Amino acid sequence: MGNLYFPQLSSGALAQYPIKKARLFRTIKNVLPDGSLFLAEDPGYSRWQWNLSYSALSPSDVQAIQAHFSACKGPLHAFTFVDPTDNMLRWSSDLSNSHWQASPLIHVQAGAADPLGGANGFVLTNTAENSQEFTQTLAVPANFTYCLSMYIARSSQATVGLIRRGSESTQPLTVNIGPTWTRAVSAGQLIDSGSELTVGVSLSAGQQISIFGPQLEAQPAPSEYRSTAQISGVHPNSHWTVGQLSIEATAPDLYSTAFTIETID
Repeated sequence: MGNLYFPQLSSGALAQYPIKKARLFRTIKNVLPDGSLFLAEDPGYSRWQWNLSYSALSPSDVQAIQAHFSACKGPLHAFTFVDPTDNMLRWSSDLSNSHWQASPLIHVQAGAADPLGGANGFVLTNTAENSQEFTQTLAVPANFTYCLSMYIARSSQATVGLIRRGSESTQPLTVNIGPTWTRAVSAGQLIDSGSELTVGVSLSAGQQISIFGPQLEAQPAPSEYRSTAQISGVHPNSHWTVGQLSIEATAPDLYSTAFTIETID
């Protein structure tokens, strides 16, 4: 099987609200002959579950969902699901983690002030004599609509580059920053058939910036920042939990459906 990804709607969103999301755990129960009961958590069992419902879907949206369901053969094959309620980036709370790729001459310093009044920001310093990048690469479709956002500040007025790049195309954006924290946003869709997306920031020669709260979402605009560590909103081991997909026509060329998706961490 090739790479399978839950489709994005023509609106640029992955789901419609309300969304019900649950974390599932399992308890192992042993009953001894004398009736004694021992309970213990099963550390190997952890699931996320999303109950999704859609209304007023266009025929093209319904066809995309049906095609994905057929490609997965219902619950048989795993696929990648992007949680519409989470940050797609790993370790947004720790920019020194190895999931972030820094050009060789970019220095990362933790413990800087952040826009929430804490000390969870980071200082990025480009010590090179040319432009350098600080990025993260994700195994997701490059042609979805994405929104990259992050808080950036600098001691004086300057510009900094935001990066959204696939294997075939790129969409750089230059934003103005200064001493006041600015939530820089780069949103749009790449004309790119690849299954890899790189996002981040580009620093010019000798530039130093403060950064906090990088976030990537599969939607047209940013939502409230959500800090991540090892687990992010990209779940590559997801499954349909239904063996049959039910689609209801509610009006001419308008459809509704509801189903559950489950993922194994």
